[in-house]
Amino acid sequence: MGALQESEPLTEGEPGLGSRYRDVFVDHGQRVELEAEVVRFEPPRLLEVHLVGDGIQATSSQTLEAAGEGTRLTAVIETEYTKRLLKMMAGVVTKAAQVRLESDLAQLKELVEAER
Repeated sequence: MGALQESEPLTEGEPGLGSRYRDVFVDHGQRVELEAEVVRFEPPRLLEVHLVGDGIQATSSQTLEAAGEGTRLTAVIETEYTKRLLKMMAGVVTKAAQVRLESDLAQLKELVEAER
């Protein structure tokens, strides 16, 4: 995740269901701090995280599934903006997040394929 600057565990122990983190993202000069909680954890197939921040609530899920001789990663982020200004800018903010996610996933694909 190219925009992730910090991730601090708020719970002790191994990552898993109920684990919480404070994450800081910086993108295009904008700093966003979110609290993340793992709400579904089915390794190695599924990870779902609920994120809450100032004016933002989101759920991020990543699913791995067999696809031919490889593995398909499906990443979905559902976001709700709770502040009026963010609601008005939702299209721009969401588009920028989509572009960043696609770029991050393309880089991940390159890294995985380079290890084959």
